[in-house]
Amino acid sequence: MPKQQHPTSPARTVGRRLRAPLAAVAAASALATLAACSGPGSDSGSGSAAGATPTAVNTAVADTPATLTLFSAAGLETYEQGLADAFTAKYPKIKVKLRVEADNNYNTVLPRLLASDSAPDIAAPSDLLGGVKDGLLTNLDAYDKAYGWSGKVPASALAPGRVSDGVIGSGSLYQAGGSAGPLVGVFYNKELASKVGMKTVPSSISDLEAVMAKAKKSGITPIVASNQDGLIGHLYNLLLGDYMGAQKLSDFVNHKPGATLDTPAAVQATQTLQKWIKAGYFASDVNAINQEASYGQFTGGKGLFFFQGSWITQTIDKTFKGKYGVFPMPPAEKGGKYAGMTSNTLAYSIAAHSKNKDAAALFLNFLTTPAAAKVAVANGYAAVTSDSAKTPSLSGTASEQIQTGYAAIAADNGFDSWIQNAAPAVDTKLPQQLQLLVSGKVEPAVMVKTLQTAYADALKSS
Repeated sequence: MPKQQHPTSPARTVGRRLRAPLAAVAAASALATLAACSGPGSDSGSGSAAGATPTAVNTAVADTPATLTLFSAAGLETYEQGLADAFTAKYPKIKVKLRVEADNNYNTVLPRLLASDSAPDIAAPSDLLGGVKDGLLTNLDAYDKAYGWSGKVPASALAPGRVSDGVIGSGSLYQAGGSAGPLVGVFYNKELASKVGMKTVPSSISDLEAVMAKAKKSGITPIVASNQDGLIGHLYNLLLGDYMGAQKLSDFVNHKPGATLDTPAAVQATQTLQKWIKAGYFASDVNAINQEASYGQFTGGKGLFFFQGSWITQTIDKTFKGKYGVFPMPPAEKGGKYAGMTSNTLAYSIAAHSKNKDAAALFLNFLTTPAAAKVAVANGYAAVTSDSAKTPSLSGTASEQIQTGYAAIAADNGFDSWIQNAAPAVDTKLPQQLQLLVSGKVEPAVMVKTLQTAYADALKSS
């Protein structure tokens, strides 16, 4: 992630708007927002300024002098300045200015700004539902049609920017751009992988289990993890995405009517995790290990696999660079679809009060280009590009493998969310349930029902 902040748990954001894994992105916890331009518009000369649902839009604004204000969280300043500079390099007549806010103030300040006469033209509000409900954000459907974003960007990357009847995931587009974010996948120790004969990327959960069984038999701990803080949750979330499917998991997180975690697929994912626990694939004291200690164990050669996000590279590269690789979580069945959690760091909204909607939309369109993807990659994100390799491999650098893994998930429209983002109560319950699962004090079906009950109770009280 840009300035890859190291996560401890999924991001907790207002209105359940998932951004990146918490510390994972303190950078993206403040998920960037840009802001805008003084560009020409369709009728007013300033870009469909009147109203939150423009119908007639103008895409021929590149040659009209304009100034963009980019409202940026401090943790993302370097990344967003890179985007701004790349945009201006392509469109020299449009200047971009950053207005930087402290990370811990960003989500508090932004709603007030959006409602003011000095609203930033472009922003990435954490409370998308609130912004839409209060009429603070522009309906982007007309721009989507004009620029063809739905044909350029994976549907699962745009879905978190769609709102219909107070639910995220479908309907009109209120947040758009390109596709870039962290890859949450399977990090592996190259030396240990060679010892157990892992020559190709596992193509299914059973293939992955076969490698772990070999490791265990060879006296190698198959999985490094920390569960004092519930971070086995990364692995659990990946298993849920595999067995439930990315769409059904996202429906649950986004509160789609009728969506539920209490399904045979979720129970199967939980049973798979329980099976690995009982097989001794984790250290016996995993419930007492915290995140920092798990980093040390992985870089110290104490285990083969580490289910984590690409934000960890900033930390482990200090002592382990060149000694590890990463691949996306394999599908439940060979030939199945890849799935994994991410936060789209190239997705932004246009303020309803913007007088420069057309020029702002040009910026959003720029985010779908290889030039914007290059900036994202340079700042530690994975990004979809037209030439992205989509077949995971054990060859290449870790950085190249991260790009390939992200592209493989994108190709299958497999981006989903962290279940903790479904409700604060789920965020609280999950670490407890994972610890009970590790200690053999809860069965998979009961664990799933407990999480579903916490979720349902949260919806009733909200």
